Amino acid sequence: MILVTGASGCLGSHIVRWLLEQGETVAVLVLPKDPAPALAGLRERLDWREGDLLVPASLAPALRGVTRIYHAAGLALPYESERQRMFAVNVQGTVNLLQAARAAGVGRILHVSSIAAVGYPARQADETMAYNGDAFRLAYMHSKREAEEQVRRFCAEGMDIVIACPSAVIASHCDVLHGWGKVMLDLRYRRLPFIPPGGIAVIGARDLVQGLQAVMDRGQRGERYILSAHNISYRELFGCMADALSVKAPRWRPRTLAWIVALLRPLDLLIGWVPLRLSADVVALLGRQVHYRTEKARQQLGFVPRQSLEDLVHETAHWLIRLQERKR
Repeated sequence: MILVTGASGCLGSHIVRWLLEQGETVAVLVLPKDPAPALAGLRERLDWREGDLLVPASLAPALRGVTRIYHAAGLALPYESERQRMFAVNVQGTVNLLQAARAAGVGRILHVSSIAAVGYPARQADETMAYNGDAFRLAYMHSKREAEEQVRRFCAEGMDIVIACPSAVIASHCDVLHGWGKVMLDLRYRRLPFIPPGGIAVIGARDLVQGLQAVMDRGQRGERYILSAHNISYRELFGCMADALSVKAPRWRPRTLAWIVALLRPLDLLIGWVPLRLSADVVALLGRQVHYRTEKARQQLGFVPRQSLEDLVHETAHWLIRLQERKR
């Protein structure tokens, strides 16, 4: 039996659907009282197990009969003030799960990390990039890196774990409060003031879940694999999103964000206490061409993404528009 953590989230719910399509027997770990709307209509096909990564005693019963785990649970927030929560879920939650999995005799675990744990390059990078976390005060980035370090520790002690580092995931059931759903809603309702001059790496759910299965099935123990599909500029991404949402993209496209970074830098004293969405380091990151190479996954796993940028963006926009209509 396969267990998926974070099953009620964007990525986790897509993993669940993919595994069911492959005929797998799937158990899901969900928080108590979580309505899990992303899993609507699937409950009868799933082994529903309630538990909390931060409550170790709840994990042993959730792991009974489990042979493999897709560990997709995590907390991604833009606020430095949420550092403690992100480290608790992303790091300690991972440690608790691995300890419980070792005690339960789970065979193989896929740890879903992030390109944030690899580092944010100024040009294309791969899995061997020297981590540049010292350059950024970004709690999510550091928590995902520390989680990977803990995974490697358990690997060194004999556990069979592989690591996947997805780029930005744009897909249905995305986070409408803090994630790409929020960005697309801001674009739709003209709350996005400008298009950053930098770039980003993205991937859609269909390509990602197939890549994750390849990592699980063929990935080498202890290795990490970057999974990404498109290295693009924010101008290209937001233009595609605007087209999918039938709106115009922001006209202001500053060539540099250095002056905004300078204006925000004095707020560094506050970001650990006040939930500021934009910090100097977040803005600095928006000015970088944060792109990645995926040759390792292609050569070792046969990973070949097929979903076009237009397809994955339009698919997400269609879901988002329907979600907004249902809320009216």
